[in-house]
Amino acid sequence: MLYFSKNIKKCLFGFVVILSAITSVLAQASANLLGDLPETREMKVRIIKGAELPMLLGKISADYSIMAVSGGALVPIPFQFDDWNTRGFPFVPGGTLAVDGKEGVFEEKDELVFMLRDTGPQADKAVKAGVEGKIINELAFKEKGVERYAYIVKGNAKRSGKKYTHYDMKTGLIKTSKYSLQTDPDNLLSWSDMYYESYHDGKKTILDTMKLRIKAKLGFIKATINNNLIPNEVSAVKNGPVRSLIALDASISILGVGLADAGASVTVTDQTLQFPVYLTIPRAASILSDLSLEISLDFHDMDGVSVRTELGPKEPIYAGDKTKGSRPEDGKIDLEHSWLSGSTGENWDIITFFSGKAGFTPSLDVIYKDSRFDEKPDAPERFEGSHPHVGYKVGNLAYGEGIVIGIDLYFDDAFWSKDGLENAVQMIRKPMPLTVTTF
Repeated sequence: MLYFSKNIKKCLFGFVVILSAITSVLAQASANLLGDLPETREMKVRIIKGAELPMLLGKISADYSIMAVSGGALVPIPFQFDDWNTRGFPFVPGGTLAVDGKEGVFEEKDELVFMLRDTGPQADKAVKAGVEGKIINELAFKEKGVERYAYIVKGNAKRSGKKYTHYDMKTGLIKTSKYSLQTDPDNLLSWSDMYYESYHDGKKTILDTMKLRIKAKLGFIKATINNNLIPNEVSAVKNGPVRSLIALDASISILGVGLADAGASVTVTDQTLQFPVYLTIPRAASILSDLSLEISLDFHDMDGVSVRTELGPKEPIYAGDKTKGSRPEDGKIDLEHSWLSGSTGENWDIITFFSGKAGFTPSLDVIYKDSRFDEKPDAPERFEGSHPHVGYKVGNLAYGEGIVIGIDLYFDDAFWSKDGLENAVQMIRKPMPLTVTTF
């Protein structure tokens, strides 16, 4: 009898092992059928405007959860609903810019955001039946054989504990699961060390600093002010699970002309940083014979990095190297073709885009400097020289109306070598197609 019992136990154990293996194979097969998300899709936040989700319009956003299939069940994923403000940016409670509409009520301009990497396979009837609350919408993302799904659920209090980003007002540190950026706690416009987890094991700073400079001429008098000299204050912060929103107020004047009503609305995600500066240049500033703005990044110890511009040659500029590559003066951009990109070949690439308000049509030129040229001191900087220094010069600024001038920064281990630079740009500009099914 004891012998028979032992045999039964062995058989049961063997059955469990076989069943586990079959389940693992089926799960892997299901994952393969879904297809792998391209690297650029993985790193980007998926933004869904209220106008795309008519079933939620006018509803209190706190009543809803976003879930995806994992381990055979619907589980919560990191998400957030963000209201919109009167300037056309995500609303930050406590900031000086008012909400556009009703706070906490999902409206056409408001946004639902989450990471595509957190979505999963399509839920079957059994999975749907097993979830607490009511499924309102299925969000299906399909592209070139790749499928991912998420679900909007009402009446489910479960929330993911994962948070991708955080900004600390006391220390000035921006921290995500992929990178960190140290800013001056008394001046968000002053950037210093930036570390990325896979670049030199996260131990070597990428940046010297960010440079924001306003240049003006009044007759023969020239003046320049930079980000270290612009009074500014963080007025409010929203640290959500998916992105951190930072509201910044600033006052800018040059040669006695006040550039009033200035500020910034900074958005931080796991692998991006959007930094739009908004300001109104008064008509009185037309007395200036020239007025321009520069926004750029001065990199640290990156001689040899490959740099390309959207309208420039496909052959890169190699920073600090006179023997190969394109000439810096050949790099071209315009408002419709504004990306600049750099690849270290050491697990860190960057793509930047110029961002401006609709209808605002300034002139746009590339700023490019590197260590092969004799240079004068170029404040603000922590390390002498440009290794390299890349960005945008914006001219023909409009007077008497609100304008927006900013940069959108995207970071990844290898945009150039994995998805290919042009493909990565297209995926950033064009979101993965969405189909919304209402139940």
